[in-house]
Amino acid sequence: MSDFSMTASHARGKYEEDAVFTILKYAQESIAKYGRDQVVNATIGTLFDDNERFAALATVDEVYRRIPAVEIMDYAPISGLPGFLEAAINFTFYNQRPEAYIEAIATPGGCGAVRNVFYNYTEQGQAALIPDWAWVAYGSIARENRLRVESYQLFDRDNRFNLSSLQEKVRALLKVQDNLVIVLNTPAHNPTGYSISVTEWSAIMSFLRDMASDQDKRIVVLVDIAYLDYAGEREEVRRFMPLFGGLPENVLGAFAFSMSKSFSAYGMRSGALIGVSQSREIADEFYKVNSFSNRGTWSNGTRGAQRLLMEIAGDSQLTEAVNAERNIYRHLVEKRGEIFMREAEAVGLDVCPYQAGFFISVPAAEPETVVARLQQERVFAVPLEKGVRFAICSVPTSKIPGLAARTKKAMA
Repeated sequence: MSDFSMTASHARGKYEEDAVFTILKYAQESIAKYGRDQVVNATIGTLFDDNERFAALATVDEVYRRIPAVEIMDYAPISGLPGFLEAAINFTFYNQRPEAYIEAIATPGGCGAVRNVFYNYTEQGQAALIPDWAWVAYGSIARENRLRVESYQLFDRDNRFNLSSLQEKVRALLKVQDNLVIVLNTPAHNPTGYSISVTEWSAIMSFLRDMASDQDKRIVVLVDIAYLDYAGEREEVRRFMPLFGGLPENVLGAFAFSMSKSFSAYGMRSGALIGVSQSREIADEFYKVNSFSNRGTWSNGTRGAQRLLMEIAGDSQLTEAVNAERNIYRHLVEKRGEIFMREAEAVGLDVCPYQAGFFISVPAAEPETVVARLQQERVFAVPLEKGVRFAICSVPTSKIPGLAARTKKAMA
Protein backbone atom coordinates (compact mmCIF):
# COMPACT_ATOMS: atom_id res chain seq x y z
CA MET A 1 0.00 0.00 0.00
CA SER A 2 1.36 3.40 -0.98
CA ASP A 3 2.29 5.89 1.74
CA PHE A 4 1.64 8.78 -0.64
CA SER A 5 -0.82 11.37 0.71
CA MET A 6 -2.20 14.61 -0.69
CA THR A 7 -3.04 16.06 2.72
CA ALA A 8 -0.99 18.48 4.76
CA SER A 9 1.05 16.76 7.46
CA HIS A 10 -1.27 17.84 10.30
CA ALA A 11 -4.28 16.25 8.56
CA ARG A 12 -2.66 13.01 7.47
CA GLY A 13 -4.41 9.84 8.67
CA LYS A 14 -7.31 11.79 10.15
CA TYR A 15 -10.35 9.51 10.22
CA GLU A 16 -12.47 7.63 12.71
CA GLU A 17 -15.70 5.69 12.58
CA ASP A 18 -18.47 7.34 14.58
CA ALA A 19 -19.60 4.55 16.89
CA VAL A 20 -23.08 5.98 17.44
CA PHE A 21 -24.04 6.28 13.79
CA THR A 22 -22.30 3.04 12.82
CA ILE A 23 -24.27 1.02 15.39
CA LEU A 24 -27.43 2.99 14.60
CA LYS A 25 -27.10 1.65 11.05
CA TYR A 26 -26.88 -1.91 12.42
CA ALA A 27 -29.98 -1.28 14.53
CA GLN A 28 -31.90 0.02 11.52
CA GLU A 29 -30.90 -3.03 9.50
CA SER A 30 -32.10 -5.28 12.33
CA ILE A 31 -35.41 -3.41 12.49
CA ALA A 32 -35.88 -3.87 8.74
CA LYS A 33 -35.21 -7.61 9.08
CA TYR A 34 -37.03 -8.51 12.33
CA GLY A 35 -39.48 -5.66 12.88
CA ARG A 36 -39.38 -2.73 15.28
CA ASP A 37 -41.02 -4.65 18.10
CA GLN A 38 -38.14 -7.13 18.18
CA VAL A 39 -35.32 -4.57 18.46
CA VAL A 40 -34.13 -2.26 21.25
CA ASN A 41 -32.38 0.71 19.65
CA ALA A 42 -30.53 2.53 22.44
CA THR A 43 -27.94 4.20 20.21
CA ILE A 44 -28.90 7.71 19.21
CA GLY A 45 -29.27 10.66 21.56
CA THR A 46 -32.55 11.80 20.03
CA LEU A 47 -35.78 11.91 21.99
CA PHE A 48 -38.49 9.50 20.84
CA ASP A 49 -41.98 9.03 22.26
CA ASP A 50 -43.38 5.69 23.40
CA ASN A 51 -44.46 4.88 19.87
CA GLU A 52 -40.80 5.27 18.78
CA ARG A 53 -41.56 8.41 16.81
CA PHE A 54 -39.42 11.53 16.80
CA ALA A 55 -40.59 13.73 19.67
CA ALA A 56 -41.17 17.10 18.06
CA LEU A 57 -42.51 19.85 20.30
CA ALA A 58 -45.83 20.85 18.70
CA THR A 59 -45.56 24.54 19.62
CA VAL A 60 -42.02 24.78 18.24
CA ASP A 61 -43.18 23.16 14.99
CA GLU A 62 -46.19 25.47 14.70
CA VAL A 63 -44.19 28.65 15.33
CA TYR A 64 -41.47 27.69 12.87
CA ARG A 65 -43.96 27.00 10.07
CA ARG A 66 -45.41 30.49 10.26
CA ILE A 67 -42.09 32.34 10.13
CA PRO A 68 -41.84 34.30 6.83
CA ALA A 69 -39.54 32.79 4.23
CA VAL A 70 -37.17 35.76 4.30
CA GLU A 71 -36.62 35.23 8.03
CA ILE A 72 -35.69 31.62 7.37
CA MET A 73 -33.61 31.90 4.22
CA ASP A 74 -31.80 35.24 4.52
CA TYR A 75 -28.39 35.60 6.12
CA ALA A 76 -28.07 36.10 9.85
CA PRO A 77 -25.34 38.42 11.19
CA ILE A 78 -22.00 36.72 11.78
CA SER A 79 -22.43 36.86 15.56
CA GLY A 80 -26.16 36.08 15.41
CA LEU A 81 -29.38 38.08 15.48
CA PRO A 82 -29.29 40.39 18.54
CA GLY A 83 -32.71 39.21 19.65
CA PHE A 84 -31.56 35.61 19.46
CA LEU A 85 -28.49 36.30 21.57
CA GLU A 86 -30.62 37.99 24.22
CA ALA A 87 -33.08 35.09 24.16
CA ALA A 88 -30.28 32.51 24.44
CA ILE A 89 -28.89 34.27 27.50
CA ASN A 90 -32.33 34.48 29.11
CA PHE A 91 -33.16 30.84 28.38
CA THR A 92 -29.81 29.77 29.77
CA PHE A 93 -30.06 31.57 33.11
CA TYR A 94 -33.73 32.45 33.73
CA ASN A 95 -33.71 33.80 37.32
CA GLN A 96 -30.22 32.47 38.13
CA ARG A 97 -28.21 34.98 36.13
CA PRO A 98 -24.72 35.65 37.53
CA GLU A 99 -23.78 39.19 38.53
CA ALA A 100 -21.25 39.76 35.77
CA TYR A 101 -20.78 41.01 32.24
CA ILE A 102 -22.37 38.56 29.83
CA GLU A 103 -21.91 38.32 26.08
CA ALA A 104 -23.04 35.73 23.53
CA ILE A 105 -22.40 34.73 19.93
CA ALA A 106 -24.40 32.31 17.80
CA THR A 107 -22.90 28.90 17.01
CA PRO A 108 -24.04 25.79 15.10
CA GLY A 109 -25.29 23.97 18.18
CA GLY A 110 -23.34 23.32 21.33
CA CYS A 111 -20.65 21.67 19.22
CA GLY A 112 -19.74 25.00 17.64
CA ALA A 113 -19.53 26.60 21.07
CA VAL A 114 -17.12 23.92 22.26
CA ARG A 115 -15.04 24.35 19.11
CA ASN A 116 -14.64 28.10 19.60
CA VAL A 117 -13.67 27.78 23.26
CA PHE A 118 -11.13 25.04 22.58
CA TYR A 119 -9.54 26.98 19.73
CA ASN A 120 -9.55 30.48 21.20
CA TYR A 121 -8.57 29.67 24.78
CA THR A 122 -6.06 26.80 24.46
CA GLU A 123 -2.55 27.24 23.07
CA GLN A 124 -1.77 25.11 20.02
CA GLY A 125 -0.48 21.68 21.00
CA GLN A 126 -1.59 22.04 24.60
CA ALA A 127 -4.42 20.26 26.41
CA ALA A 128 -8.00 20.96 27.39
CA LEU A 129 -9.23 19.07 30.45
CA ILE A 130 -12.28 16.81 30.11
CA PRO A 131 -13.83 14.08 32.31
CA ASP A 132 -12.86 10.45 31.70
CA TRP A 133 -16.52 9.70 31.00
CA ALA A 134 -17.15 12.19 28.20
CA TRP A 135 -18.83 12.96 24.91
CA VAL A 136 -16.40 11.45 22.41
CA ALA A 137 -16.58 14.49 20.12
CA TYR A 138 -14.56 16.58 22.59
CA GLY A 139 -11.48 14.65 21.52
CA SER A 140 -12.31 15.02 17.82
CA ILE A 141 -12.86 18.76 18.17
CA ALA A 142 -9.54 19.13 19.96
CA ARG A 143 -7.63 17.11 17.38
CA GLU A 144 -9.24 19.01 14.51
CA ASN A 145 -7.90 22.21 16.04
CA ARG A 146 -4.41 20.78 16.71
CA LEU A 147 -4.97 20.47 20.44
CA ARG A 148 -4.97 17.61 22.93
CA VAL A 149 -7.29 16.51 25.70
CA GLU A 150 -6.38 15.12 29.09
CA SER A 151 -8.92 13.72 31.51
CA TYR A 152 -9.79 13.77 35.19
CA GLN A 153 -11.73 11.00 36.90
CA LEU A 154 -15.36 12.05 37.08
CA PHE A 155 -16.32 9.77 39.97
CA ASP A 156 -14.64 8.80 43.21
CA ARG A 157 -15.00 5.45 45.01
CA ASP A 158 -18.36 6.53 46.41
CA ASN A 159 -19.67 7.49 42.94
CA ARG A 160 -19.58 11.18 43.77
CA PHE A 161 -17.87 13.97 41.88
CA ASN A 162 -14.12 13.40 42.17
CA LEU A 163 -12.94 16.84 43.20
CA SER A 164 -9.48 15.60 44.19
CA SER A 165 -8.88 14.17 40.72
CA LEU A 166 -9.95 17.44 39.10
CA GLN A 167 -7.67 19.37 41.45
CA GLU A 168 -4.72 17.09 40.74
CA LYS A 169 -5.10 17.41 36.96
CA VAL A 170 -5.63 21.19 37.07
CA ARG A 171 -2.50 21.70 39.17
CA ALA A 172 -0.46 19.45 36.90
CA LEU A 173 -1.56 21.18 33.70
CA LEU A 174 -1.12 24.68 35.09
CA LYS A 175 2.48 23.82 35.84
CA VAL A 176 3.18 23.35 32.13
CA GLN A 177 0.68 25.70 30.45
CA ASP A 178 -0.73 29.12 31.28
CA ASN A 179 -4.09 28.68 29.54
CA LEU A 180 -6.47 25.94 30.63
CA VAL A 181 -10.00 25.07 29.44
CA ILE A 182 -11.88 22.82 31.87
CA VAL A 183 -14.98 21.05 30.56
CA LEU A 184 -17.87 20.31 32.93
CA ASN A 185 -20.82 18.68 31.15
CA THR A 186 -23.65 19.13 33.65
CA PRO A 187 -26.43 18.78 34.60
CA ALA A 188 -27.60 15.46 33.09
CA HIS A 189 -24.11 14.60 31.90
CA ASN A 190 -23.52 12.80 28.62
CA PRO A 191 -22.98 9.81 28.85
CA THR A 192 -23.80 9.03 32.52
CA GLY A 193 -26.70 11.26 33.54
CA TYR A 194 -24.79 12.68 36.52
CA SER A 195 -25.46 16.23 37.75
CA ILE A 196 -22.90 18.16 39.77
CA SER A 197 -24.56 19.49 42.95
CA VAL A 198 -24.46 23.11 44.08
CA THR A 199 -22.25 22.05 46.99
CA GLU A 200 -19.82 20.36 44.59
CA TRP A 201 -19.90 23.42 42.35
CA SER A 202 -19.05 25.65 45.31
CA ALA A 203 -15.99 23.53 46.06
CA ILE A 204 -14.92 23.57 42.40
CA MET A 205 -15.20 27.34 42.11
CA SER A 206 -13.41 27.91 45.43
CA PHE A 207 -10.52 25.80 44.19
CA LEU A 208 -10.36 27.65 40.86
CA ARG A 209 -10.30 30.98 42.67
CA ASP A 210 -7.24 29.75 44.51
CA MET A 211 -5.59 28.64 41.26
CA ALA A 212 -6.31 32.04 39.75
CA SER A 213 -4.24 33.78 42.41
CA ASP A 214 -1.37 33.32 39.96
CA GLN A 215 -2.14 36.15 37.58
CA ASP A 216 -0.15 34.51 34.78
CA LYS A 217 -2.74 31.73 34.57
CA ARG A 218 -5.94 31.96 32.52
CA ILE A 219 -8.70 29.51 33.37
CA VAL A 220 -11.84 28.97 31.29
CA VAL A 221 -14.68 26.91 32.75
CA LEU A 222 -16.69 25.53 29.84
CA VAL A 223 -20.10 24.30 30.99
CA ASP A 224 -21.79 22.11 28.41
CA ILE A 225 -25.49 22.46 29.26
CA ALA A 226 -26.93 20.56 26.30
CA TYR A 227 -29.25 18.48 28.54
CA LEU A 228 -30.05 21.20 31.07
CA ASP A 229 -33.80 21.27 30.51
CA TYR A 230 -34.15 17.52 30.98
CA ALA A 231 -32.31 17.54 34.30
CA GLY A 232 -35.12 18.67 36.63
CA GLU A 233 -37.16 21.71 37.61
CA ARG A 234 -36.20 24.85 35.72
CA GLU A 235 -34.83 27.01 38.52
CA GLU A 236 -33.45 24.15 40.60
CA VAL A 237 -31.13 22.87 37.85
CA ARG A 238 -29.77 26.38 37.38
CA ARG A 239 -28.98 27.15 41.03
CA PHE A 240 -25.23 26.75 40.45
CA MET A 241 -25.10 29.50 37.84
CA PRO A 242 -24.85 32.51 40.21
CA LEU A 243 -21.52 31.05 41.37
CA PHE A 244 -20.07 32.43 38.13
CA GLY A 245 -20.51 35.97 39.43
CA GLY A 246 -17.64 37.73 41.19
CA LEU A 247 -14.87 35.55 39.76
CA PRO A 248 -11.29 36.79 39.35
CA GLU A 249 -10.57 38.52 36.05
CA ASN A 250 -8.48 35.56 34.87
CA VAL A 251 -11.34 33.07 35.28
CA LEU A 252 -13.85 33.10 32.43
CA GLY A 253 -17.15 31.24 32.46
CA ALA A 254 -18.37 29.88 29.13
CA PHE A 255 -21.74 28.18 28.62
CA ALA A 256 -22.49 26.06 25.54
CA PHE A 257 -26.21 26.63 24.89
CA SER A 258 -27.96 24.37 22.40
CA MET A 259 -31.42 24.36 20.85
CA SER A 260 -31.06 20.69 19.90
CA LYS A 261 -32.44 19.03 23.02
CA SER A 262 -34.35 21.82 24.73
CA PHE A 263 -36.35 22.62 21.60
CA SER A 264 -36.11 19.22 19.86
CA ALA A 265 -34.39 20.97 16.95
CA TYR A 266 -31.28 18.84 16.43
CA GLY A 267 -30.98 19.24 12.68
CA MET A 268 -31.37 23.01 12.72
CA ARG A 269 -27.88 23.28 14.26
CA SER A 270 -28.40 26.34 16.37
CA GLY A 271 -26.89 27.34 19.68
CA ALA A 272 -24.82 30.00 21.36
CA LEU A 273 -21.59 30.43 23.24
CA ILE A 274 -22.21 32.59 26.30
CA GLY A 275 -19.32 34.25 28.14
CA VAL A 276 -19.44 35.40 31.77
CA SER A 277 -16.74 37.67 33.20
CA GLN A 278 -16.21 40.28 35.91
CA SER A 279 -14.27 42.33 33.38
CA ARG A 280 -15.96 44.45 30.72
CA GLU A 281 -12.78 44.25 28.65
CA ILE A 282 -12.62 40.44 28.82
CA ALA A 283 -16.32 40.16 27.90
CA ASP A 284 -15.76 42.45 24.90
CA GLU A 285 -12.73 40.43 23.87
CA PHE A 286 -14.82 37.25 24.16
CA TYR A 287 -17.39 38.68 21.75
CA LYS A 288 -14.81 39.86 19.24
CA VAL A 289 -12.56 36.80 19.05
CA ASN A 290 -15.44 34.34 18.88
CA SER A 291 -17.25 36.39 16.25
CA PHE A 292 -14.05 36.33 14.20
CA SER A 293 -13.92 32.55 14.60
CA ASN A 294 -17.48 32.31 13.29
CA ARG A 295 -16.50 34.16 10.14
CA GLY A 296 -13.38 32.09 9.65
CA THR A 297 -15.05 28.72 10.24
CA TRP A 298 -18.75 28.53 9.29
CA SER A 299 -19.54 32.20 8.70
CA ASN A 300 -23.26 32.68 9.43
CA GLY A 301 -25.55 30.64 11.63
CA THR A 302 -29.04 29.40 10.74
CA ARG A 303 -31.31 32.43 10.68
CA GLY A 304 -34.57 30.45 10.80
CA ALA A 305 -33.63 28.75 14.07
CA GLN A 306 -32.53 32.04 15.58
CA ARG A 307 -35.80 33.67 14.58
CA LEU A 308 -37.67 30.71 16.05
CA LEU A 309 -36.14 31.26 19.47
CA MET A 310 -36.89 34.97 19.25
CA GLU A 311 -40.55 34.29 18.50
CA ILE A 312 -40.90 31.92 21.44
CA ALA A 313 -38.98 34.18 23.82
CA GLY A 314 -41.07 37.20 22.81
CA ASP A 315 -44.37 35.60 23.80
CA SER A 316 -44.82 34.39 27.37
CA GLN A 317 -47.70 32.08 26.36
CA LEU A 318 -45.54 30.40 23.72
CA THR A 319 -42.69 30.06 26.21
CA GLU A 320 -44.93 28.38 28.77
CA ALA A 321 -46.47 26.12 26.11
CA VAL A 322 -43.00 24.92 25.04
CA ASN A 323 -41.97 24.41 28.67
CA ALA A 324 -45.13 22.38 29.35
CA GLU A 325 -44.62 20.16 26.30
CA ARG A 326 -40.96 19.62 27.16
CA ASN A 327 -41.85 18.68 30.71
CA ILE A 328 -44.08 15.88 29.43
CA TYR A 329 -41.10 14.35 27.68
CA ARG A 330 -38.79 15.07 30.60
CA HIS A 331 -41.04 13.07 32.89
CA LEU A 332 -41.18 10.32 30.27
CA VAL A 333 -37.38 10.03 30.24
CA GLU A 334 -37.32 10.18 34.05
CA LYS A 335 -39.70 7.21 34.15
CA ARG A 336 -37.47 5.21 31.81
CA GLY A 337 -34.43 6.01 33.91
CA GLU A 338 -36.18 5.02 37.13
CA ILE A 339 -37.14 1.62 35.70
CA PHE A 340 -33.62 0.90 34.44
CA MET A 341 -31.93 1.96 37.68
CA ARG A 342 -34.38 0.06 39.89
CA GLU A 343 -33.90 -3.12 37.89
CA ALA A 344 -30.12 -2.62 37.73
CA GLU A 345 -30.02 -2.57 41.53
CA ALA A 346 -32.21 -5.65 41.69
CA VAL A 347 -29.94 -7.72 39.42
CA GLY A 348 -26.67 -6.32 40.81
CA LEU A 349 -25.66 -4.42 37.68
CA ASP A 350 -23.01 -1.75 38.36
CA VAL A 351 -24.19 1.53 36.80
CA CYS A 352 -22.68 5.02 36.75
CA PRO A 353 -24.61 7.37 39.07
CA TYR A 354 -27.63 8.50 37.05
CA GLN A 355 -29.83 11.40 38.10
CA ALA A 356 -31.37 12.68 34.88
CA GLY A 357 -30.99 13.02 31.14
CA PHE A 358 -30.81 11.06 27.93
CA PHE A 359 -28.15 8.47 28.79
CA ILE A 360 -27.25 5.76 31.27
CA SER A 361 -23.79 4.16 31.23
CA VAL A 362 -22.61 0.83 32.57
CA PRO A 363 -18.91 0.37 33.38
CA ALA A 364 -17.36 -2.55 31.52
CA ALA A 365 -13.84 -3.92 31.18
CA GLU A 366 -14.57 -5.06 27.60
CA PRO A 367 -17.22 -2.72 26.18
CA GLU A 368 -16.98 -4.03 22.61
CA THR A 369 -17.60 -7.59 23.78
CA VAL A 370 -20.65 -6.57 25.82
CA VAL A 371 -22.07 -4.60 22.89
CA ALA A 372 -21.53 -7.53 20.52
CA ARG A 373 -23.33 -9.91 22.90
CA LEU A 374 -26.22 -7.49 23.27
CA GLN A 375 -26.51 -7.23 19.50
CA GLN A 376 -27.05 -10.99 19.37
CA GLU A 377 -30.14 -10.28 21.49
CA ARG A 378 -31.10 -7.46 19.10
CA VAL A 379 -30.23 -4.83 21.71
CA PHE A 380 -28.11 -2.01 20.28
CA ALA A 381 -26.03 0.22 22.56
CA VAL A 382 -22.80 2.19 22.12
CA PRO A 383 -19.36 1.11 23.36
CA LEU A 384 -17.30 3.75 25.14
CA GLU A 385 -13.74 3.58 26.38
CA LYS A 386 -14.85 2.67 29.90
CA GLY A 387 -18.25 1.09 29.40
CA VAL A 388 -21.50 0.87 27.46
CA ARG A 389 -23.92 3.75 26.87
CA PHE A 390 -27.68 3.33 26.61
CA ALA A 391 -29.66 6.20 25.07
CA ILE A 392 -32.85 5.74 27.09
CA CYS A 393 -34.21 8.87 25.42
CA SER A 394 -34.87 6.84 22.27
CA VAL A 395 -36.13 3.59 23.88
CA PRO A 396 -39.89 3.36 24.49
CA THR A 397 -40.82 2.78 28.12
CA SER A 398 -42.27 -0.64 27.29
CA LYS A 399 -38.82 -1.86 26.20
CA ILE A 400 -36.94 -0.72 29.31
CA PRO A 401 -38.01 -3.57 31.63
CA GLY A 402 -35.52 -6.41 31.41
CA LEU A 403 -32.82 -4.30 29.76
CA ALA A 404 -30.66 -4.21 32.89
CA ALA A 405 -30.91 -7.98 33.30
CA ARG A 406 -29.98 -8.56 29.65
CA THR A 407 -26.98 -6.27 30.11
CA LYS A 408 -25.90 -8.13 33.26
CA LYS A 409 -26.09 -11.41 31.32
CA ALA A 410 -24.01 -9.95 28.46
CA MET A 411 -21.29 -9.04 30.95
CA ALA A 412 -21.00 -12.52 32.45
